[in-house]
Amino acid sequence: MGRRRAKIIAPFLLIIFISLGLVIWNLAKMQQALHYERVATLGRLAENQETAEPQLIEAFNAEGTEQDYTRGNELEAKYGMSTRQTGFEQLIQRFALRNLLIIVGTFLVLICLVIWNLRKQRKLQEQAANLEDQYQTEKSQYEVLLQRTQQEDGQIKSSITDIAHQLKTPVASLKLSMDIALSDKYSSAERQDFSEQALIQINKLDLMLDGLAKISQMETDLIQINPQNYSLKELTKEAINSVIIKAIEKDIEIELTEIVDADIFIDHKWTLEAISNVLENAIKYSPANTTIQVTGKVLTTYVVVEIMDQGPGISAAEQNKIYQRFYRGKNSEAVDGSGVGLYLTRKIVEEQGGTIMVKNRQPTGANFQMTFPLAH
Repeated sequence: MGRRRAKIIAPFLLIIFISLGLVIWNLAKMQQALHYERVATLGRLAENQETAEPQLIEAFNAEGTEQDYTRGNELEAKYGMSTRQTGFEQLIQRFALRNLLIIVGTFLVLICLVIWNLRKQRKLQEQAANLEDQYQTEKSQYEVLLQRTQQEDGQIKSSITDIAHQLKTPVASLKLSMDIALSDKYSSAERQDFSEQALIQINKLDLMLDGLAKISQMETDLIQINPQNYSLKELTKEAINSVIIKAIEKDIEIELTEIVDADIFIDHKWTLEAISNVLENAIKYSPANTTIQVTGKVLTTYVVVEIMDQGPGISAAEQNKIYQRFYRGKNSEAVDGSGVGLYLTRKIVEEQGGTIMVKNRQPTGANFQMTFPLAH
């Protein structure tokens, strides 16, 4: 702060000193000119007057009286002359004019310096404000990044806890089934039953680990969503074909109705995974000899895909929970699953700017609605 004030004051002092120097130089110049003019005037008077030179010098240096002034006015009037045009008067006028120019010039230079200084201060203030804004922005970004890092740390800890909890039951069941299947204390039929139970638990573990791998890849951005134009009708048919065997095994019919042939802007592979997950979920919870209806409607800027089953439906208290990782509803006890399918489906749909929701049908069943953006 002290250095800045010194830099500002120094030019002002320099200009003032220069101006004072010019005034002193002008005064010395005037004194020199007056001395020259006085001596020259004395010489002219001595050449043209009969008065003795000592008396002339004495009269020249003597102080003027009222009589001298009156006599001078009479001479001016008599000969039509004016002492205002004398060399002395001109010298004084030049002196005053030069001093006026010096003062005005100094004033203008000081004003220019003040204006320049104000502009420089304003520029410095703007730079300081920009730096402050940049600092605040970077601070906010750092705080957001820190908060996100803390949330990710919490999510990692929560994920580890969830995975350990979800693996604990099937691993314990697998261990018990394998112990019985390999034991000589039980009959061949009992050991065969427990071998089949062990195989079921292994399949559950495989299904769960596959879902966990996909979730991990999605959450760590190892899976990149690359949307492009694709036919909604073709995509829906592919999803139905991917689960049709499971539907046939339960004598469930999948009916494709009101499907429009519109192009949507989606990632083909992962959107197929999302729709297939919802269809597979509907097959799991639907009783045998029922129908699952699939429709696709075009709205203003997006399409709505509906998958309607005739299962037990989902209670209002659970409709927002079913998309949580590893969540298993109260109707899930008799159904195989890992609790990651709908969570992964929600991630895929929302990553593409879509939504997913569920509501119950009357008299029974669930209606899953997914939205996807129309192609441009």
